[in-house]
Amino acid sequence: MKIFSIVIMLGFSLLAVAQEFPYMPGITQITPNTALSAQNDRDETRPVIADQPVWHVLVKMTAAERSNSQIELILEKNASQAALQKAADIQSLWNSGRYQEALNEFPELENLTNVDEMAIGNAWRNPVPTESGSQWGTDVRIGNRDSVLVCVLDIHRATGNLFAVLLLQGDGNVTRWDAYLSTNGGATWSETYDWWANYTVNDLDASVVANHCYVGFSRGGNQDQAFLYQLRATDGQQENFSNGSSFVTVYTTTAPEEIKEVSLCSNQDYYNDRLYYAALTSAGNLRYFWDDPQAISWAEVATAVTTADRGLDISANENFSTHFGWISYIDQTNNVKIAGVDNSANYTNFQTYPVGTSTELTSISAYNDTVTCFFDYHGANLHCRYLVRYGQDNGGAWLWGFVDDTTTTQESPSVTARGGAGVGVAYRFYTSPRQERFNWRFYRGSWGTSVEISDHAPYWNRPAIEHLGSDIFGVVYLSWNSPYERAAYFDRSDWVGIEDENPNLTGIPGEYALLQNYPNPFNPATNIEYSLPRESYVTLTIYNQLGQKVALLVNGKQGPGSKSVRWNAVSLPSGFYFYRLSAKPFLPGQTGEFTQTRKMILLK
Repeated sequence: MKIFSIVIMLGFSLLAVAQEFPYMPGITQITPNTALSAQNDRDETRPVIADQPVWHVLVKMTAAERSNSQIELILEKNASQAALQKAADIQSLWNSGRYQEALNEFPELENLTNVDEMAIGNAWRNPVPTESGSQWGTDVRIGNRDSVLVCVLDIHRATGNLFAVLLLQGDGNVTRWDAYLSTNGGATWSETYDWWANYTVNDLDASVVANHCYVGFSRGGNQDQAFLYQLRATDGQQENFSNGSSFVTVYTTTAPEEIKEVSLCSNQDYYNDRLYYAALTSAGNLRYFWDDPQAISWAEVATAVTTADRGLDISANENFSTHFGWISYIDQTNNVKIAGVDNSANYTNFQTYPVGTSTELTSISAYNDTVTCFFDYHGANLHCRYLVRYGQDNGGAWLWGFVDDTTTTQESPSVTARGGAGVGVAYRFYTSPRQERFNWRFYRGSWGTSVEISDHAPYWNRPAIEHLGSDIFGVVYLSWNSPYERAAYFDRSDWVGIEDENPNLTGIPGEYALLQNYPNPFNPATNIEYSLPRESYVTLTIYNQLGQKVALLVNGKQGPGSKSVRWNAVSLPSGFYFYRLSAKPFLPGQTGEFTQTRKMILLK
């Protein structure tokens, strides 16, 4: 009983230092506010699509735009052969420069098919650069359009090319999504592809794997088709799939069930051979699919979820041991749900956490079995919380915490944990003035100081954040109403606005540190992490409670950074043990020798 009391006291003291607290459903009292309403600038109203055929976007094009345009007509899913042939004729006329002749054929096409179900894909022959402008500030604007609803960011690791995909309201007559490419780390962006439709598109997401960036969205007047396009990773141009089609339908719902939200991710950071596609429907169903990079024949993972409501996000798990995929969403009774998919394609719900009404978003990311889920939470104020699980440490227990002042409204969190660079999060800090903020930590331990990254007051939607490599993070957010209404902007952590205000975001620690081992108590193995701010001579030694050395884990020169060592005590008896880190700067003239000792418990 005495050893159990020591274990409990030690565990809770460690959690308090990290500002993380155990979450035990049915024991820990969580009382989200159910009376608060959404913020008054959460204008989700979309304009009614005008009664004007989608092909009128081609009428409005300038001569220069027409000569730069190459189109494809996508008809209703059961279009007749006559309609398909007429569409092919129009495409041929337009793409050969006979623009007026093509436009003259559209009224006849309307007699052959339901034009309200038609969409137009437009590949720019020469990508259209974002115009330069004096109102950007330090942040870089993506594209020349406003009224953006959804923003997505990803990177092609092999080339360093960045992709941004935006879902927009269009010009009041159409819904559109646009794809943008940056080949210089986000300094400049060019639009490579457009897609237009007369109906409302509920949601969109994108992910890079192998040699393509894939764009998934809900398609059709009934929003019953889960569509997928692919863009070449090297130049952002749309490319047909191996079956010759420009698109793939991952699955189709049964009317009146609509696809409300979609989420894509991939395993680009390790095997680089799988794409994952999830959808949340108006009937509460959660669908989850996977395929290889050809993305033609999709396999479904059965979730049996029928109460999903909003806030869908998915993540692959780099260096996973059991669960390669993670999913988060908010259910119909206002609980965050966190689930995993294992190697045998089994779906398992791991956590349920009440968050209150008017919460909209979740975001999830995983690395090496550390799973972090950020979400909107309605306490006394709307703010961002997170749940985290450090693999199977502490029996797979989940902890909850926060990264900013919870007495001030925050919302719309987005998180990434890819690439071994730690966990980065972006969110809107809702005060005067409104700010888009960024925070970071390694995969456990203390968070840094949140910093503002936006030159313009941000809109409330979920921003996009990704690790770009070399411990650098990139963020895309939308401006609220100035200098443009809901325009997309890009910033990164080695530009002014993030790193200059928080130098520890380079991934090199600012000081020596020895962290508490985990799990603790352990049987028989545990992890020991420590930080080195500079190249150093390092020893990491284990002692028993009599002061006798039982293991030497590290003895030699190491470069700066965050380190991790695993110790297996399978041959040793239960009891208290001590681990000591001693570090001395390697270069002559540097000062600041460091020694620290911590206690751990082997409990067999």
